[in-house]
Amino acid sequence: MNNNRSSRHQNKEKKVNRLYNVLIAVVAVLIVFIGGSLILGGGSDETSPEQNTEQTPKSENNNDTEKNTPEENTEEPAGDEEADENATDDEATEQEESSDVEVEENPEPGVESRTVDPSWEPVGTEQGEKPAATYEKGSTDWNEMLAAVGAGVGVNPNDMTVWRLGNNGAPEKAVATVSPKGEGSVKYRVEIEWVENEGWKPTVVEKLS
Repeated sequence: MNNNRSSRHQNKEKKVNRLYNVLIAVVAVLIVFIGGSLILGGGSDETSPEQNTEQTPKSENNNDTEKNTPEENTEEPAGDEEADENATDDEATEQEESSDVEVEENPEPGVESRTVDPSWEPVGTEQGEKPAATYEKGSTDWNEMLAAVGAGVGVNPNDMTVWRLGNNGAPEKAVATVSPKGEGSVKYRVEIEWVENEGWKPTVVEKLS
């Protein structure tokens, strides 16, 4: 009887030991699983901020690009404004010059209009300081005087009929009466004046009636 009891007792102890061993193994597996999950999960969490920090400069670069874009756009209108201002200044200068032209209608009997334009300039000369004042047709002085007369009328000297060209009270002043070729009924009286070392220039143009 005692032997049976002892064998039963030993069997119970073996079963209990096996149960303990199984529980210990289960607990060990759980510990390993939970520990591995924590390690793997923590690693992924730590890499995320690094990725975010790496992406942040890109967004800053994008912001810089966006900031630069309006500046570039604002520079172009500035160039356009300068061009517009220059064009406006040129137009204003032209208007001022044209407004300085004096045109007098019917200033005296036989004169339809009288024009004085401050923008008229000397036509240049080969004669030096003073003109020859010979009024010889075909001479250098004659040709230069006709060039000044043509500049005042707006007609090429070769396309003019010269009715008269002579002294106008001083060696440095002359007066001419001309017509465009083929328009004998249209006559202009042009006063010209000598500019030292620069040649003759028109001073007054009268359209005769």
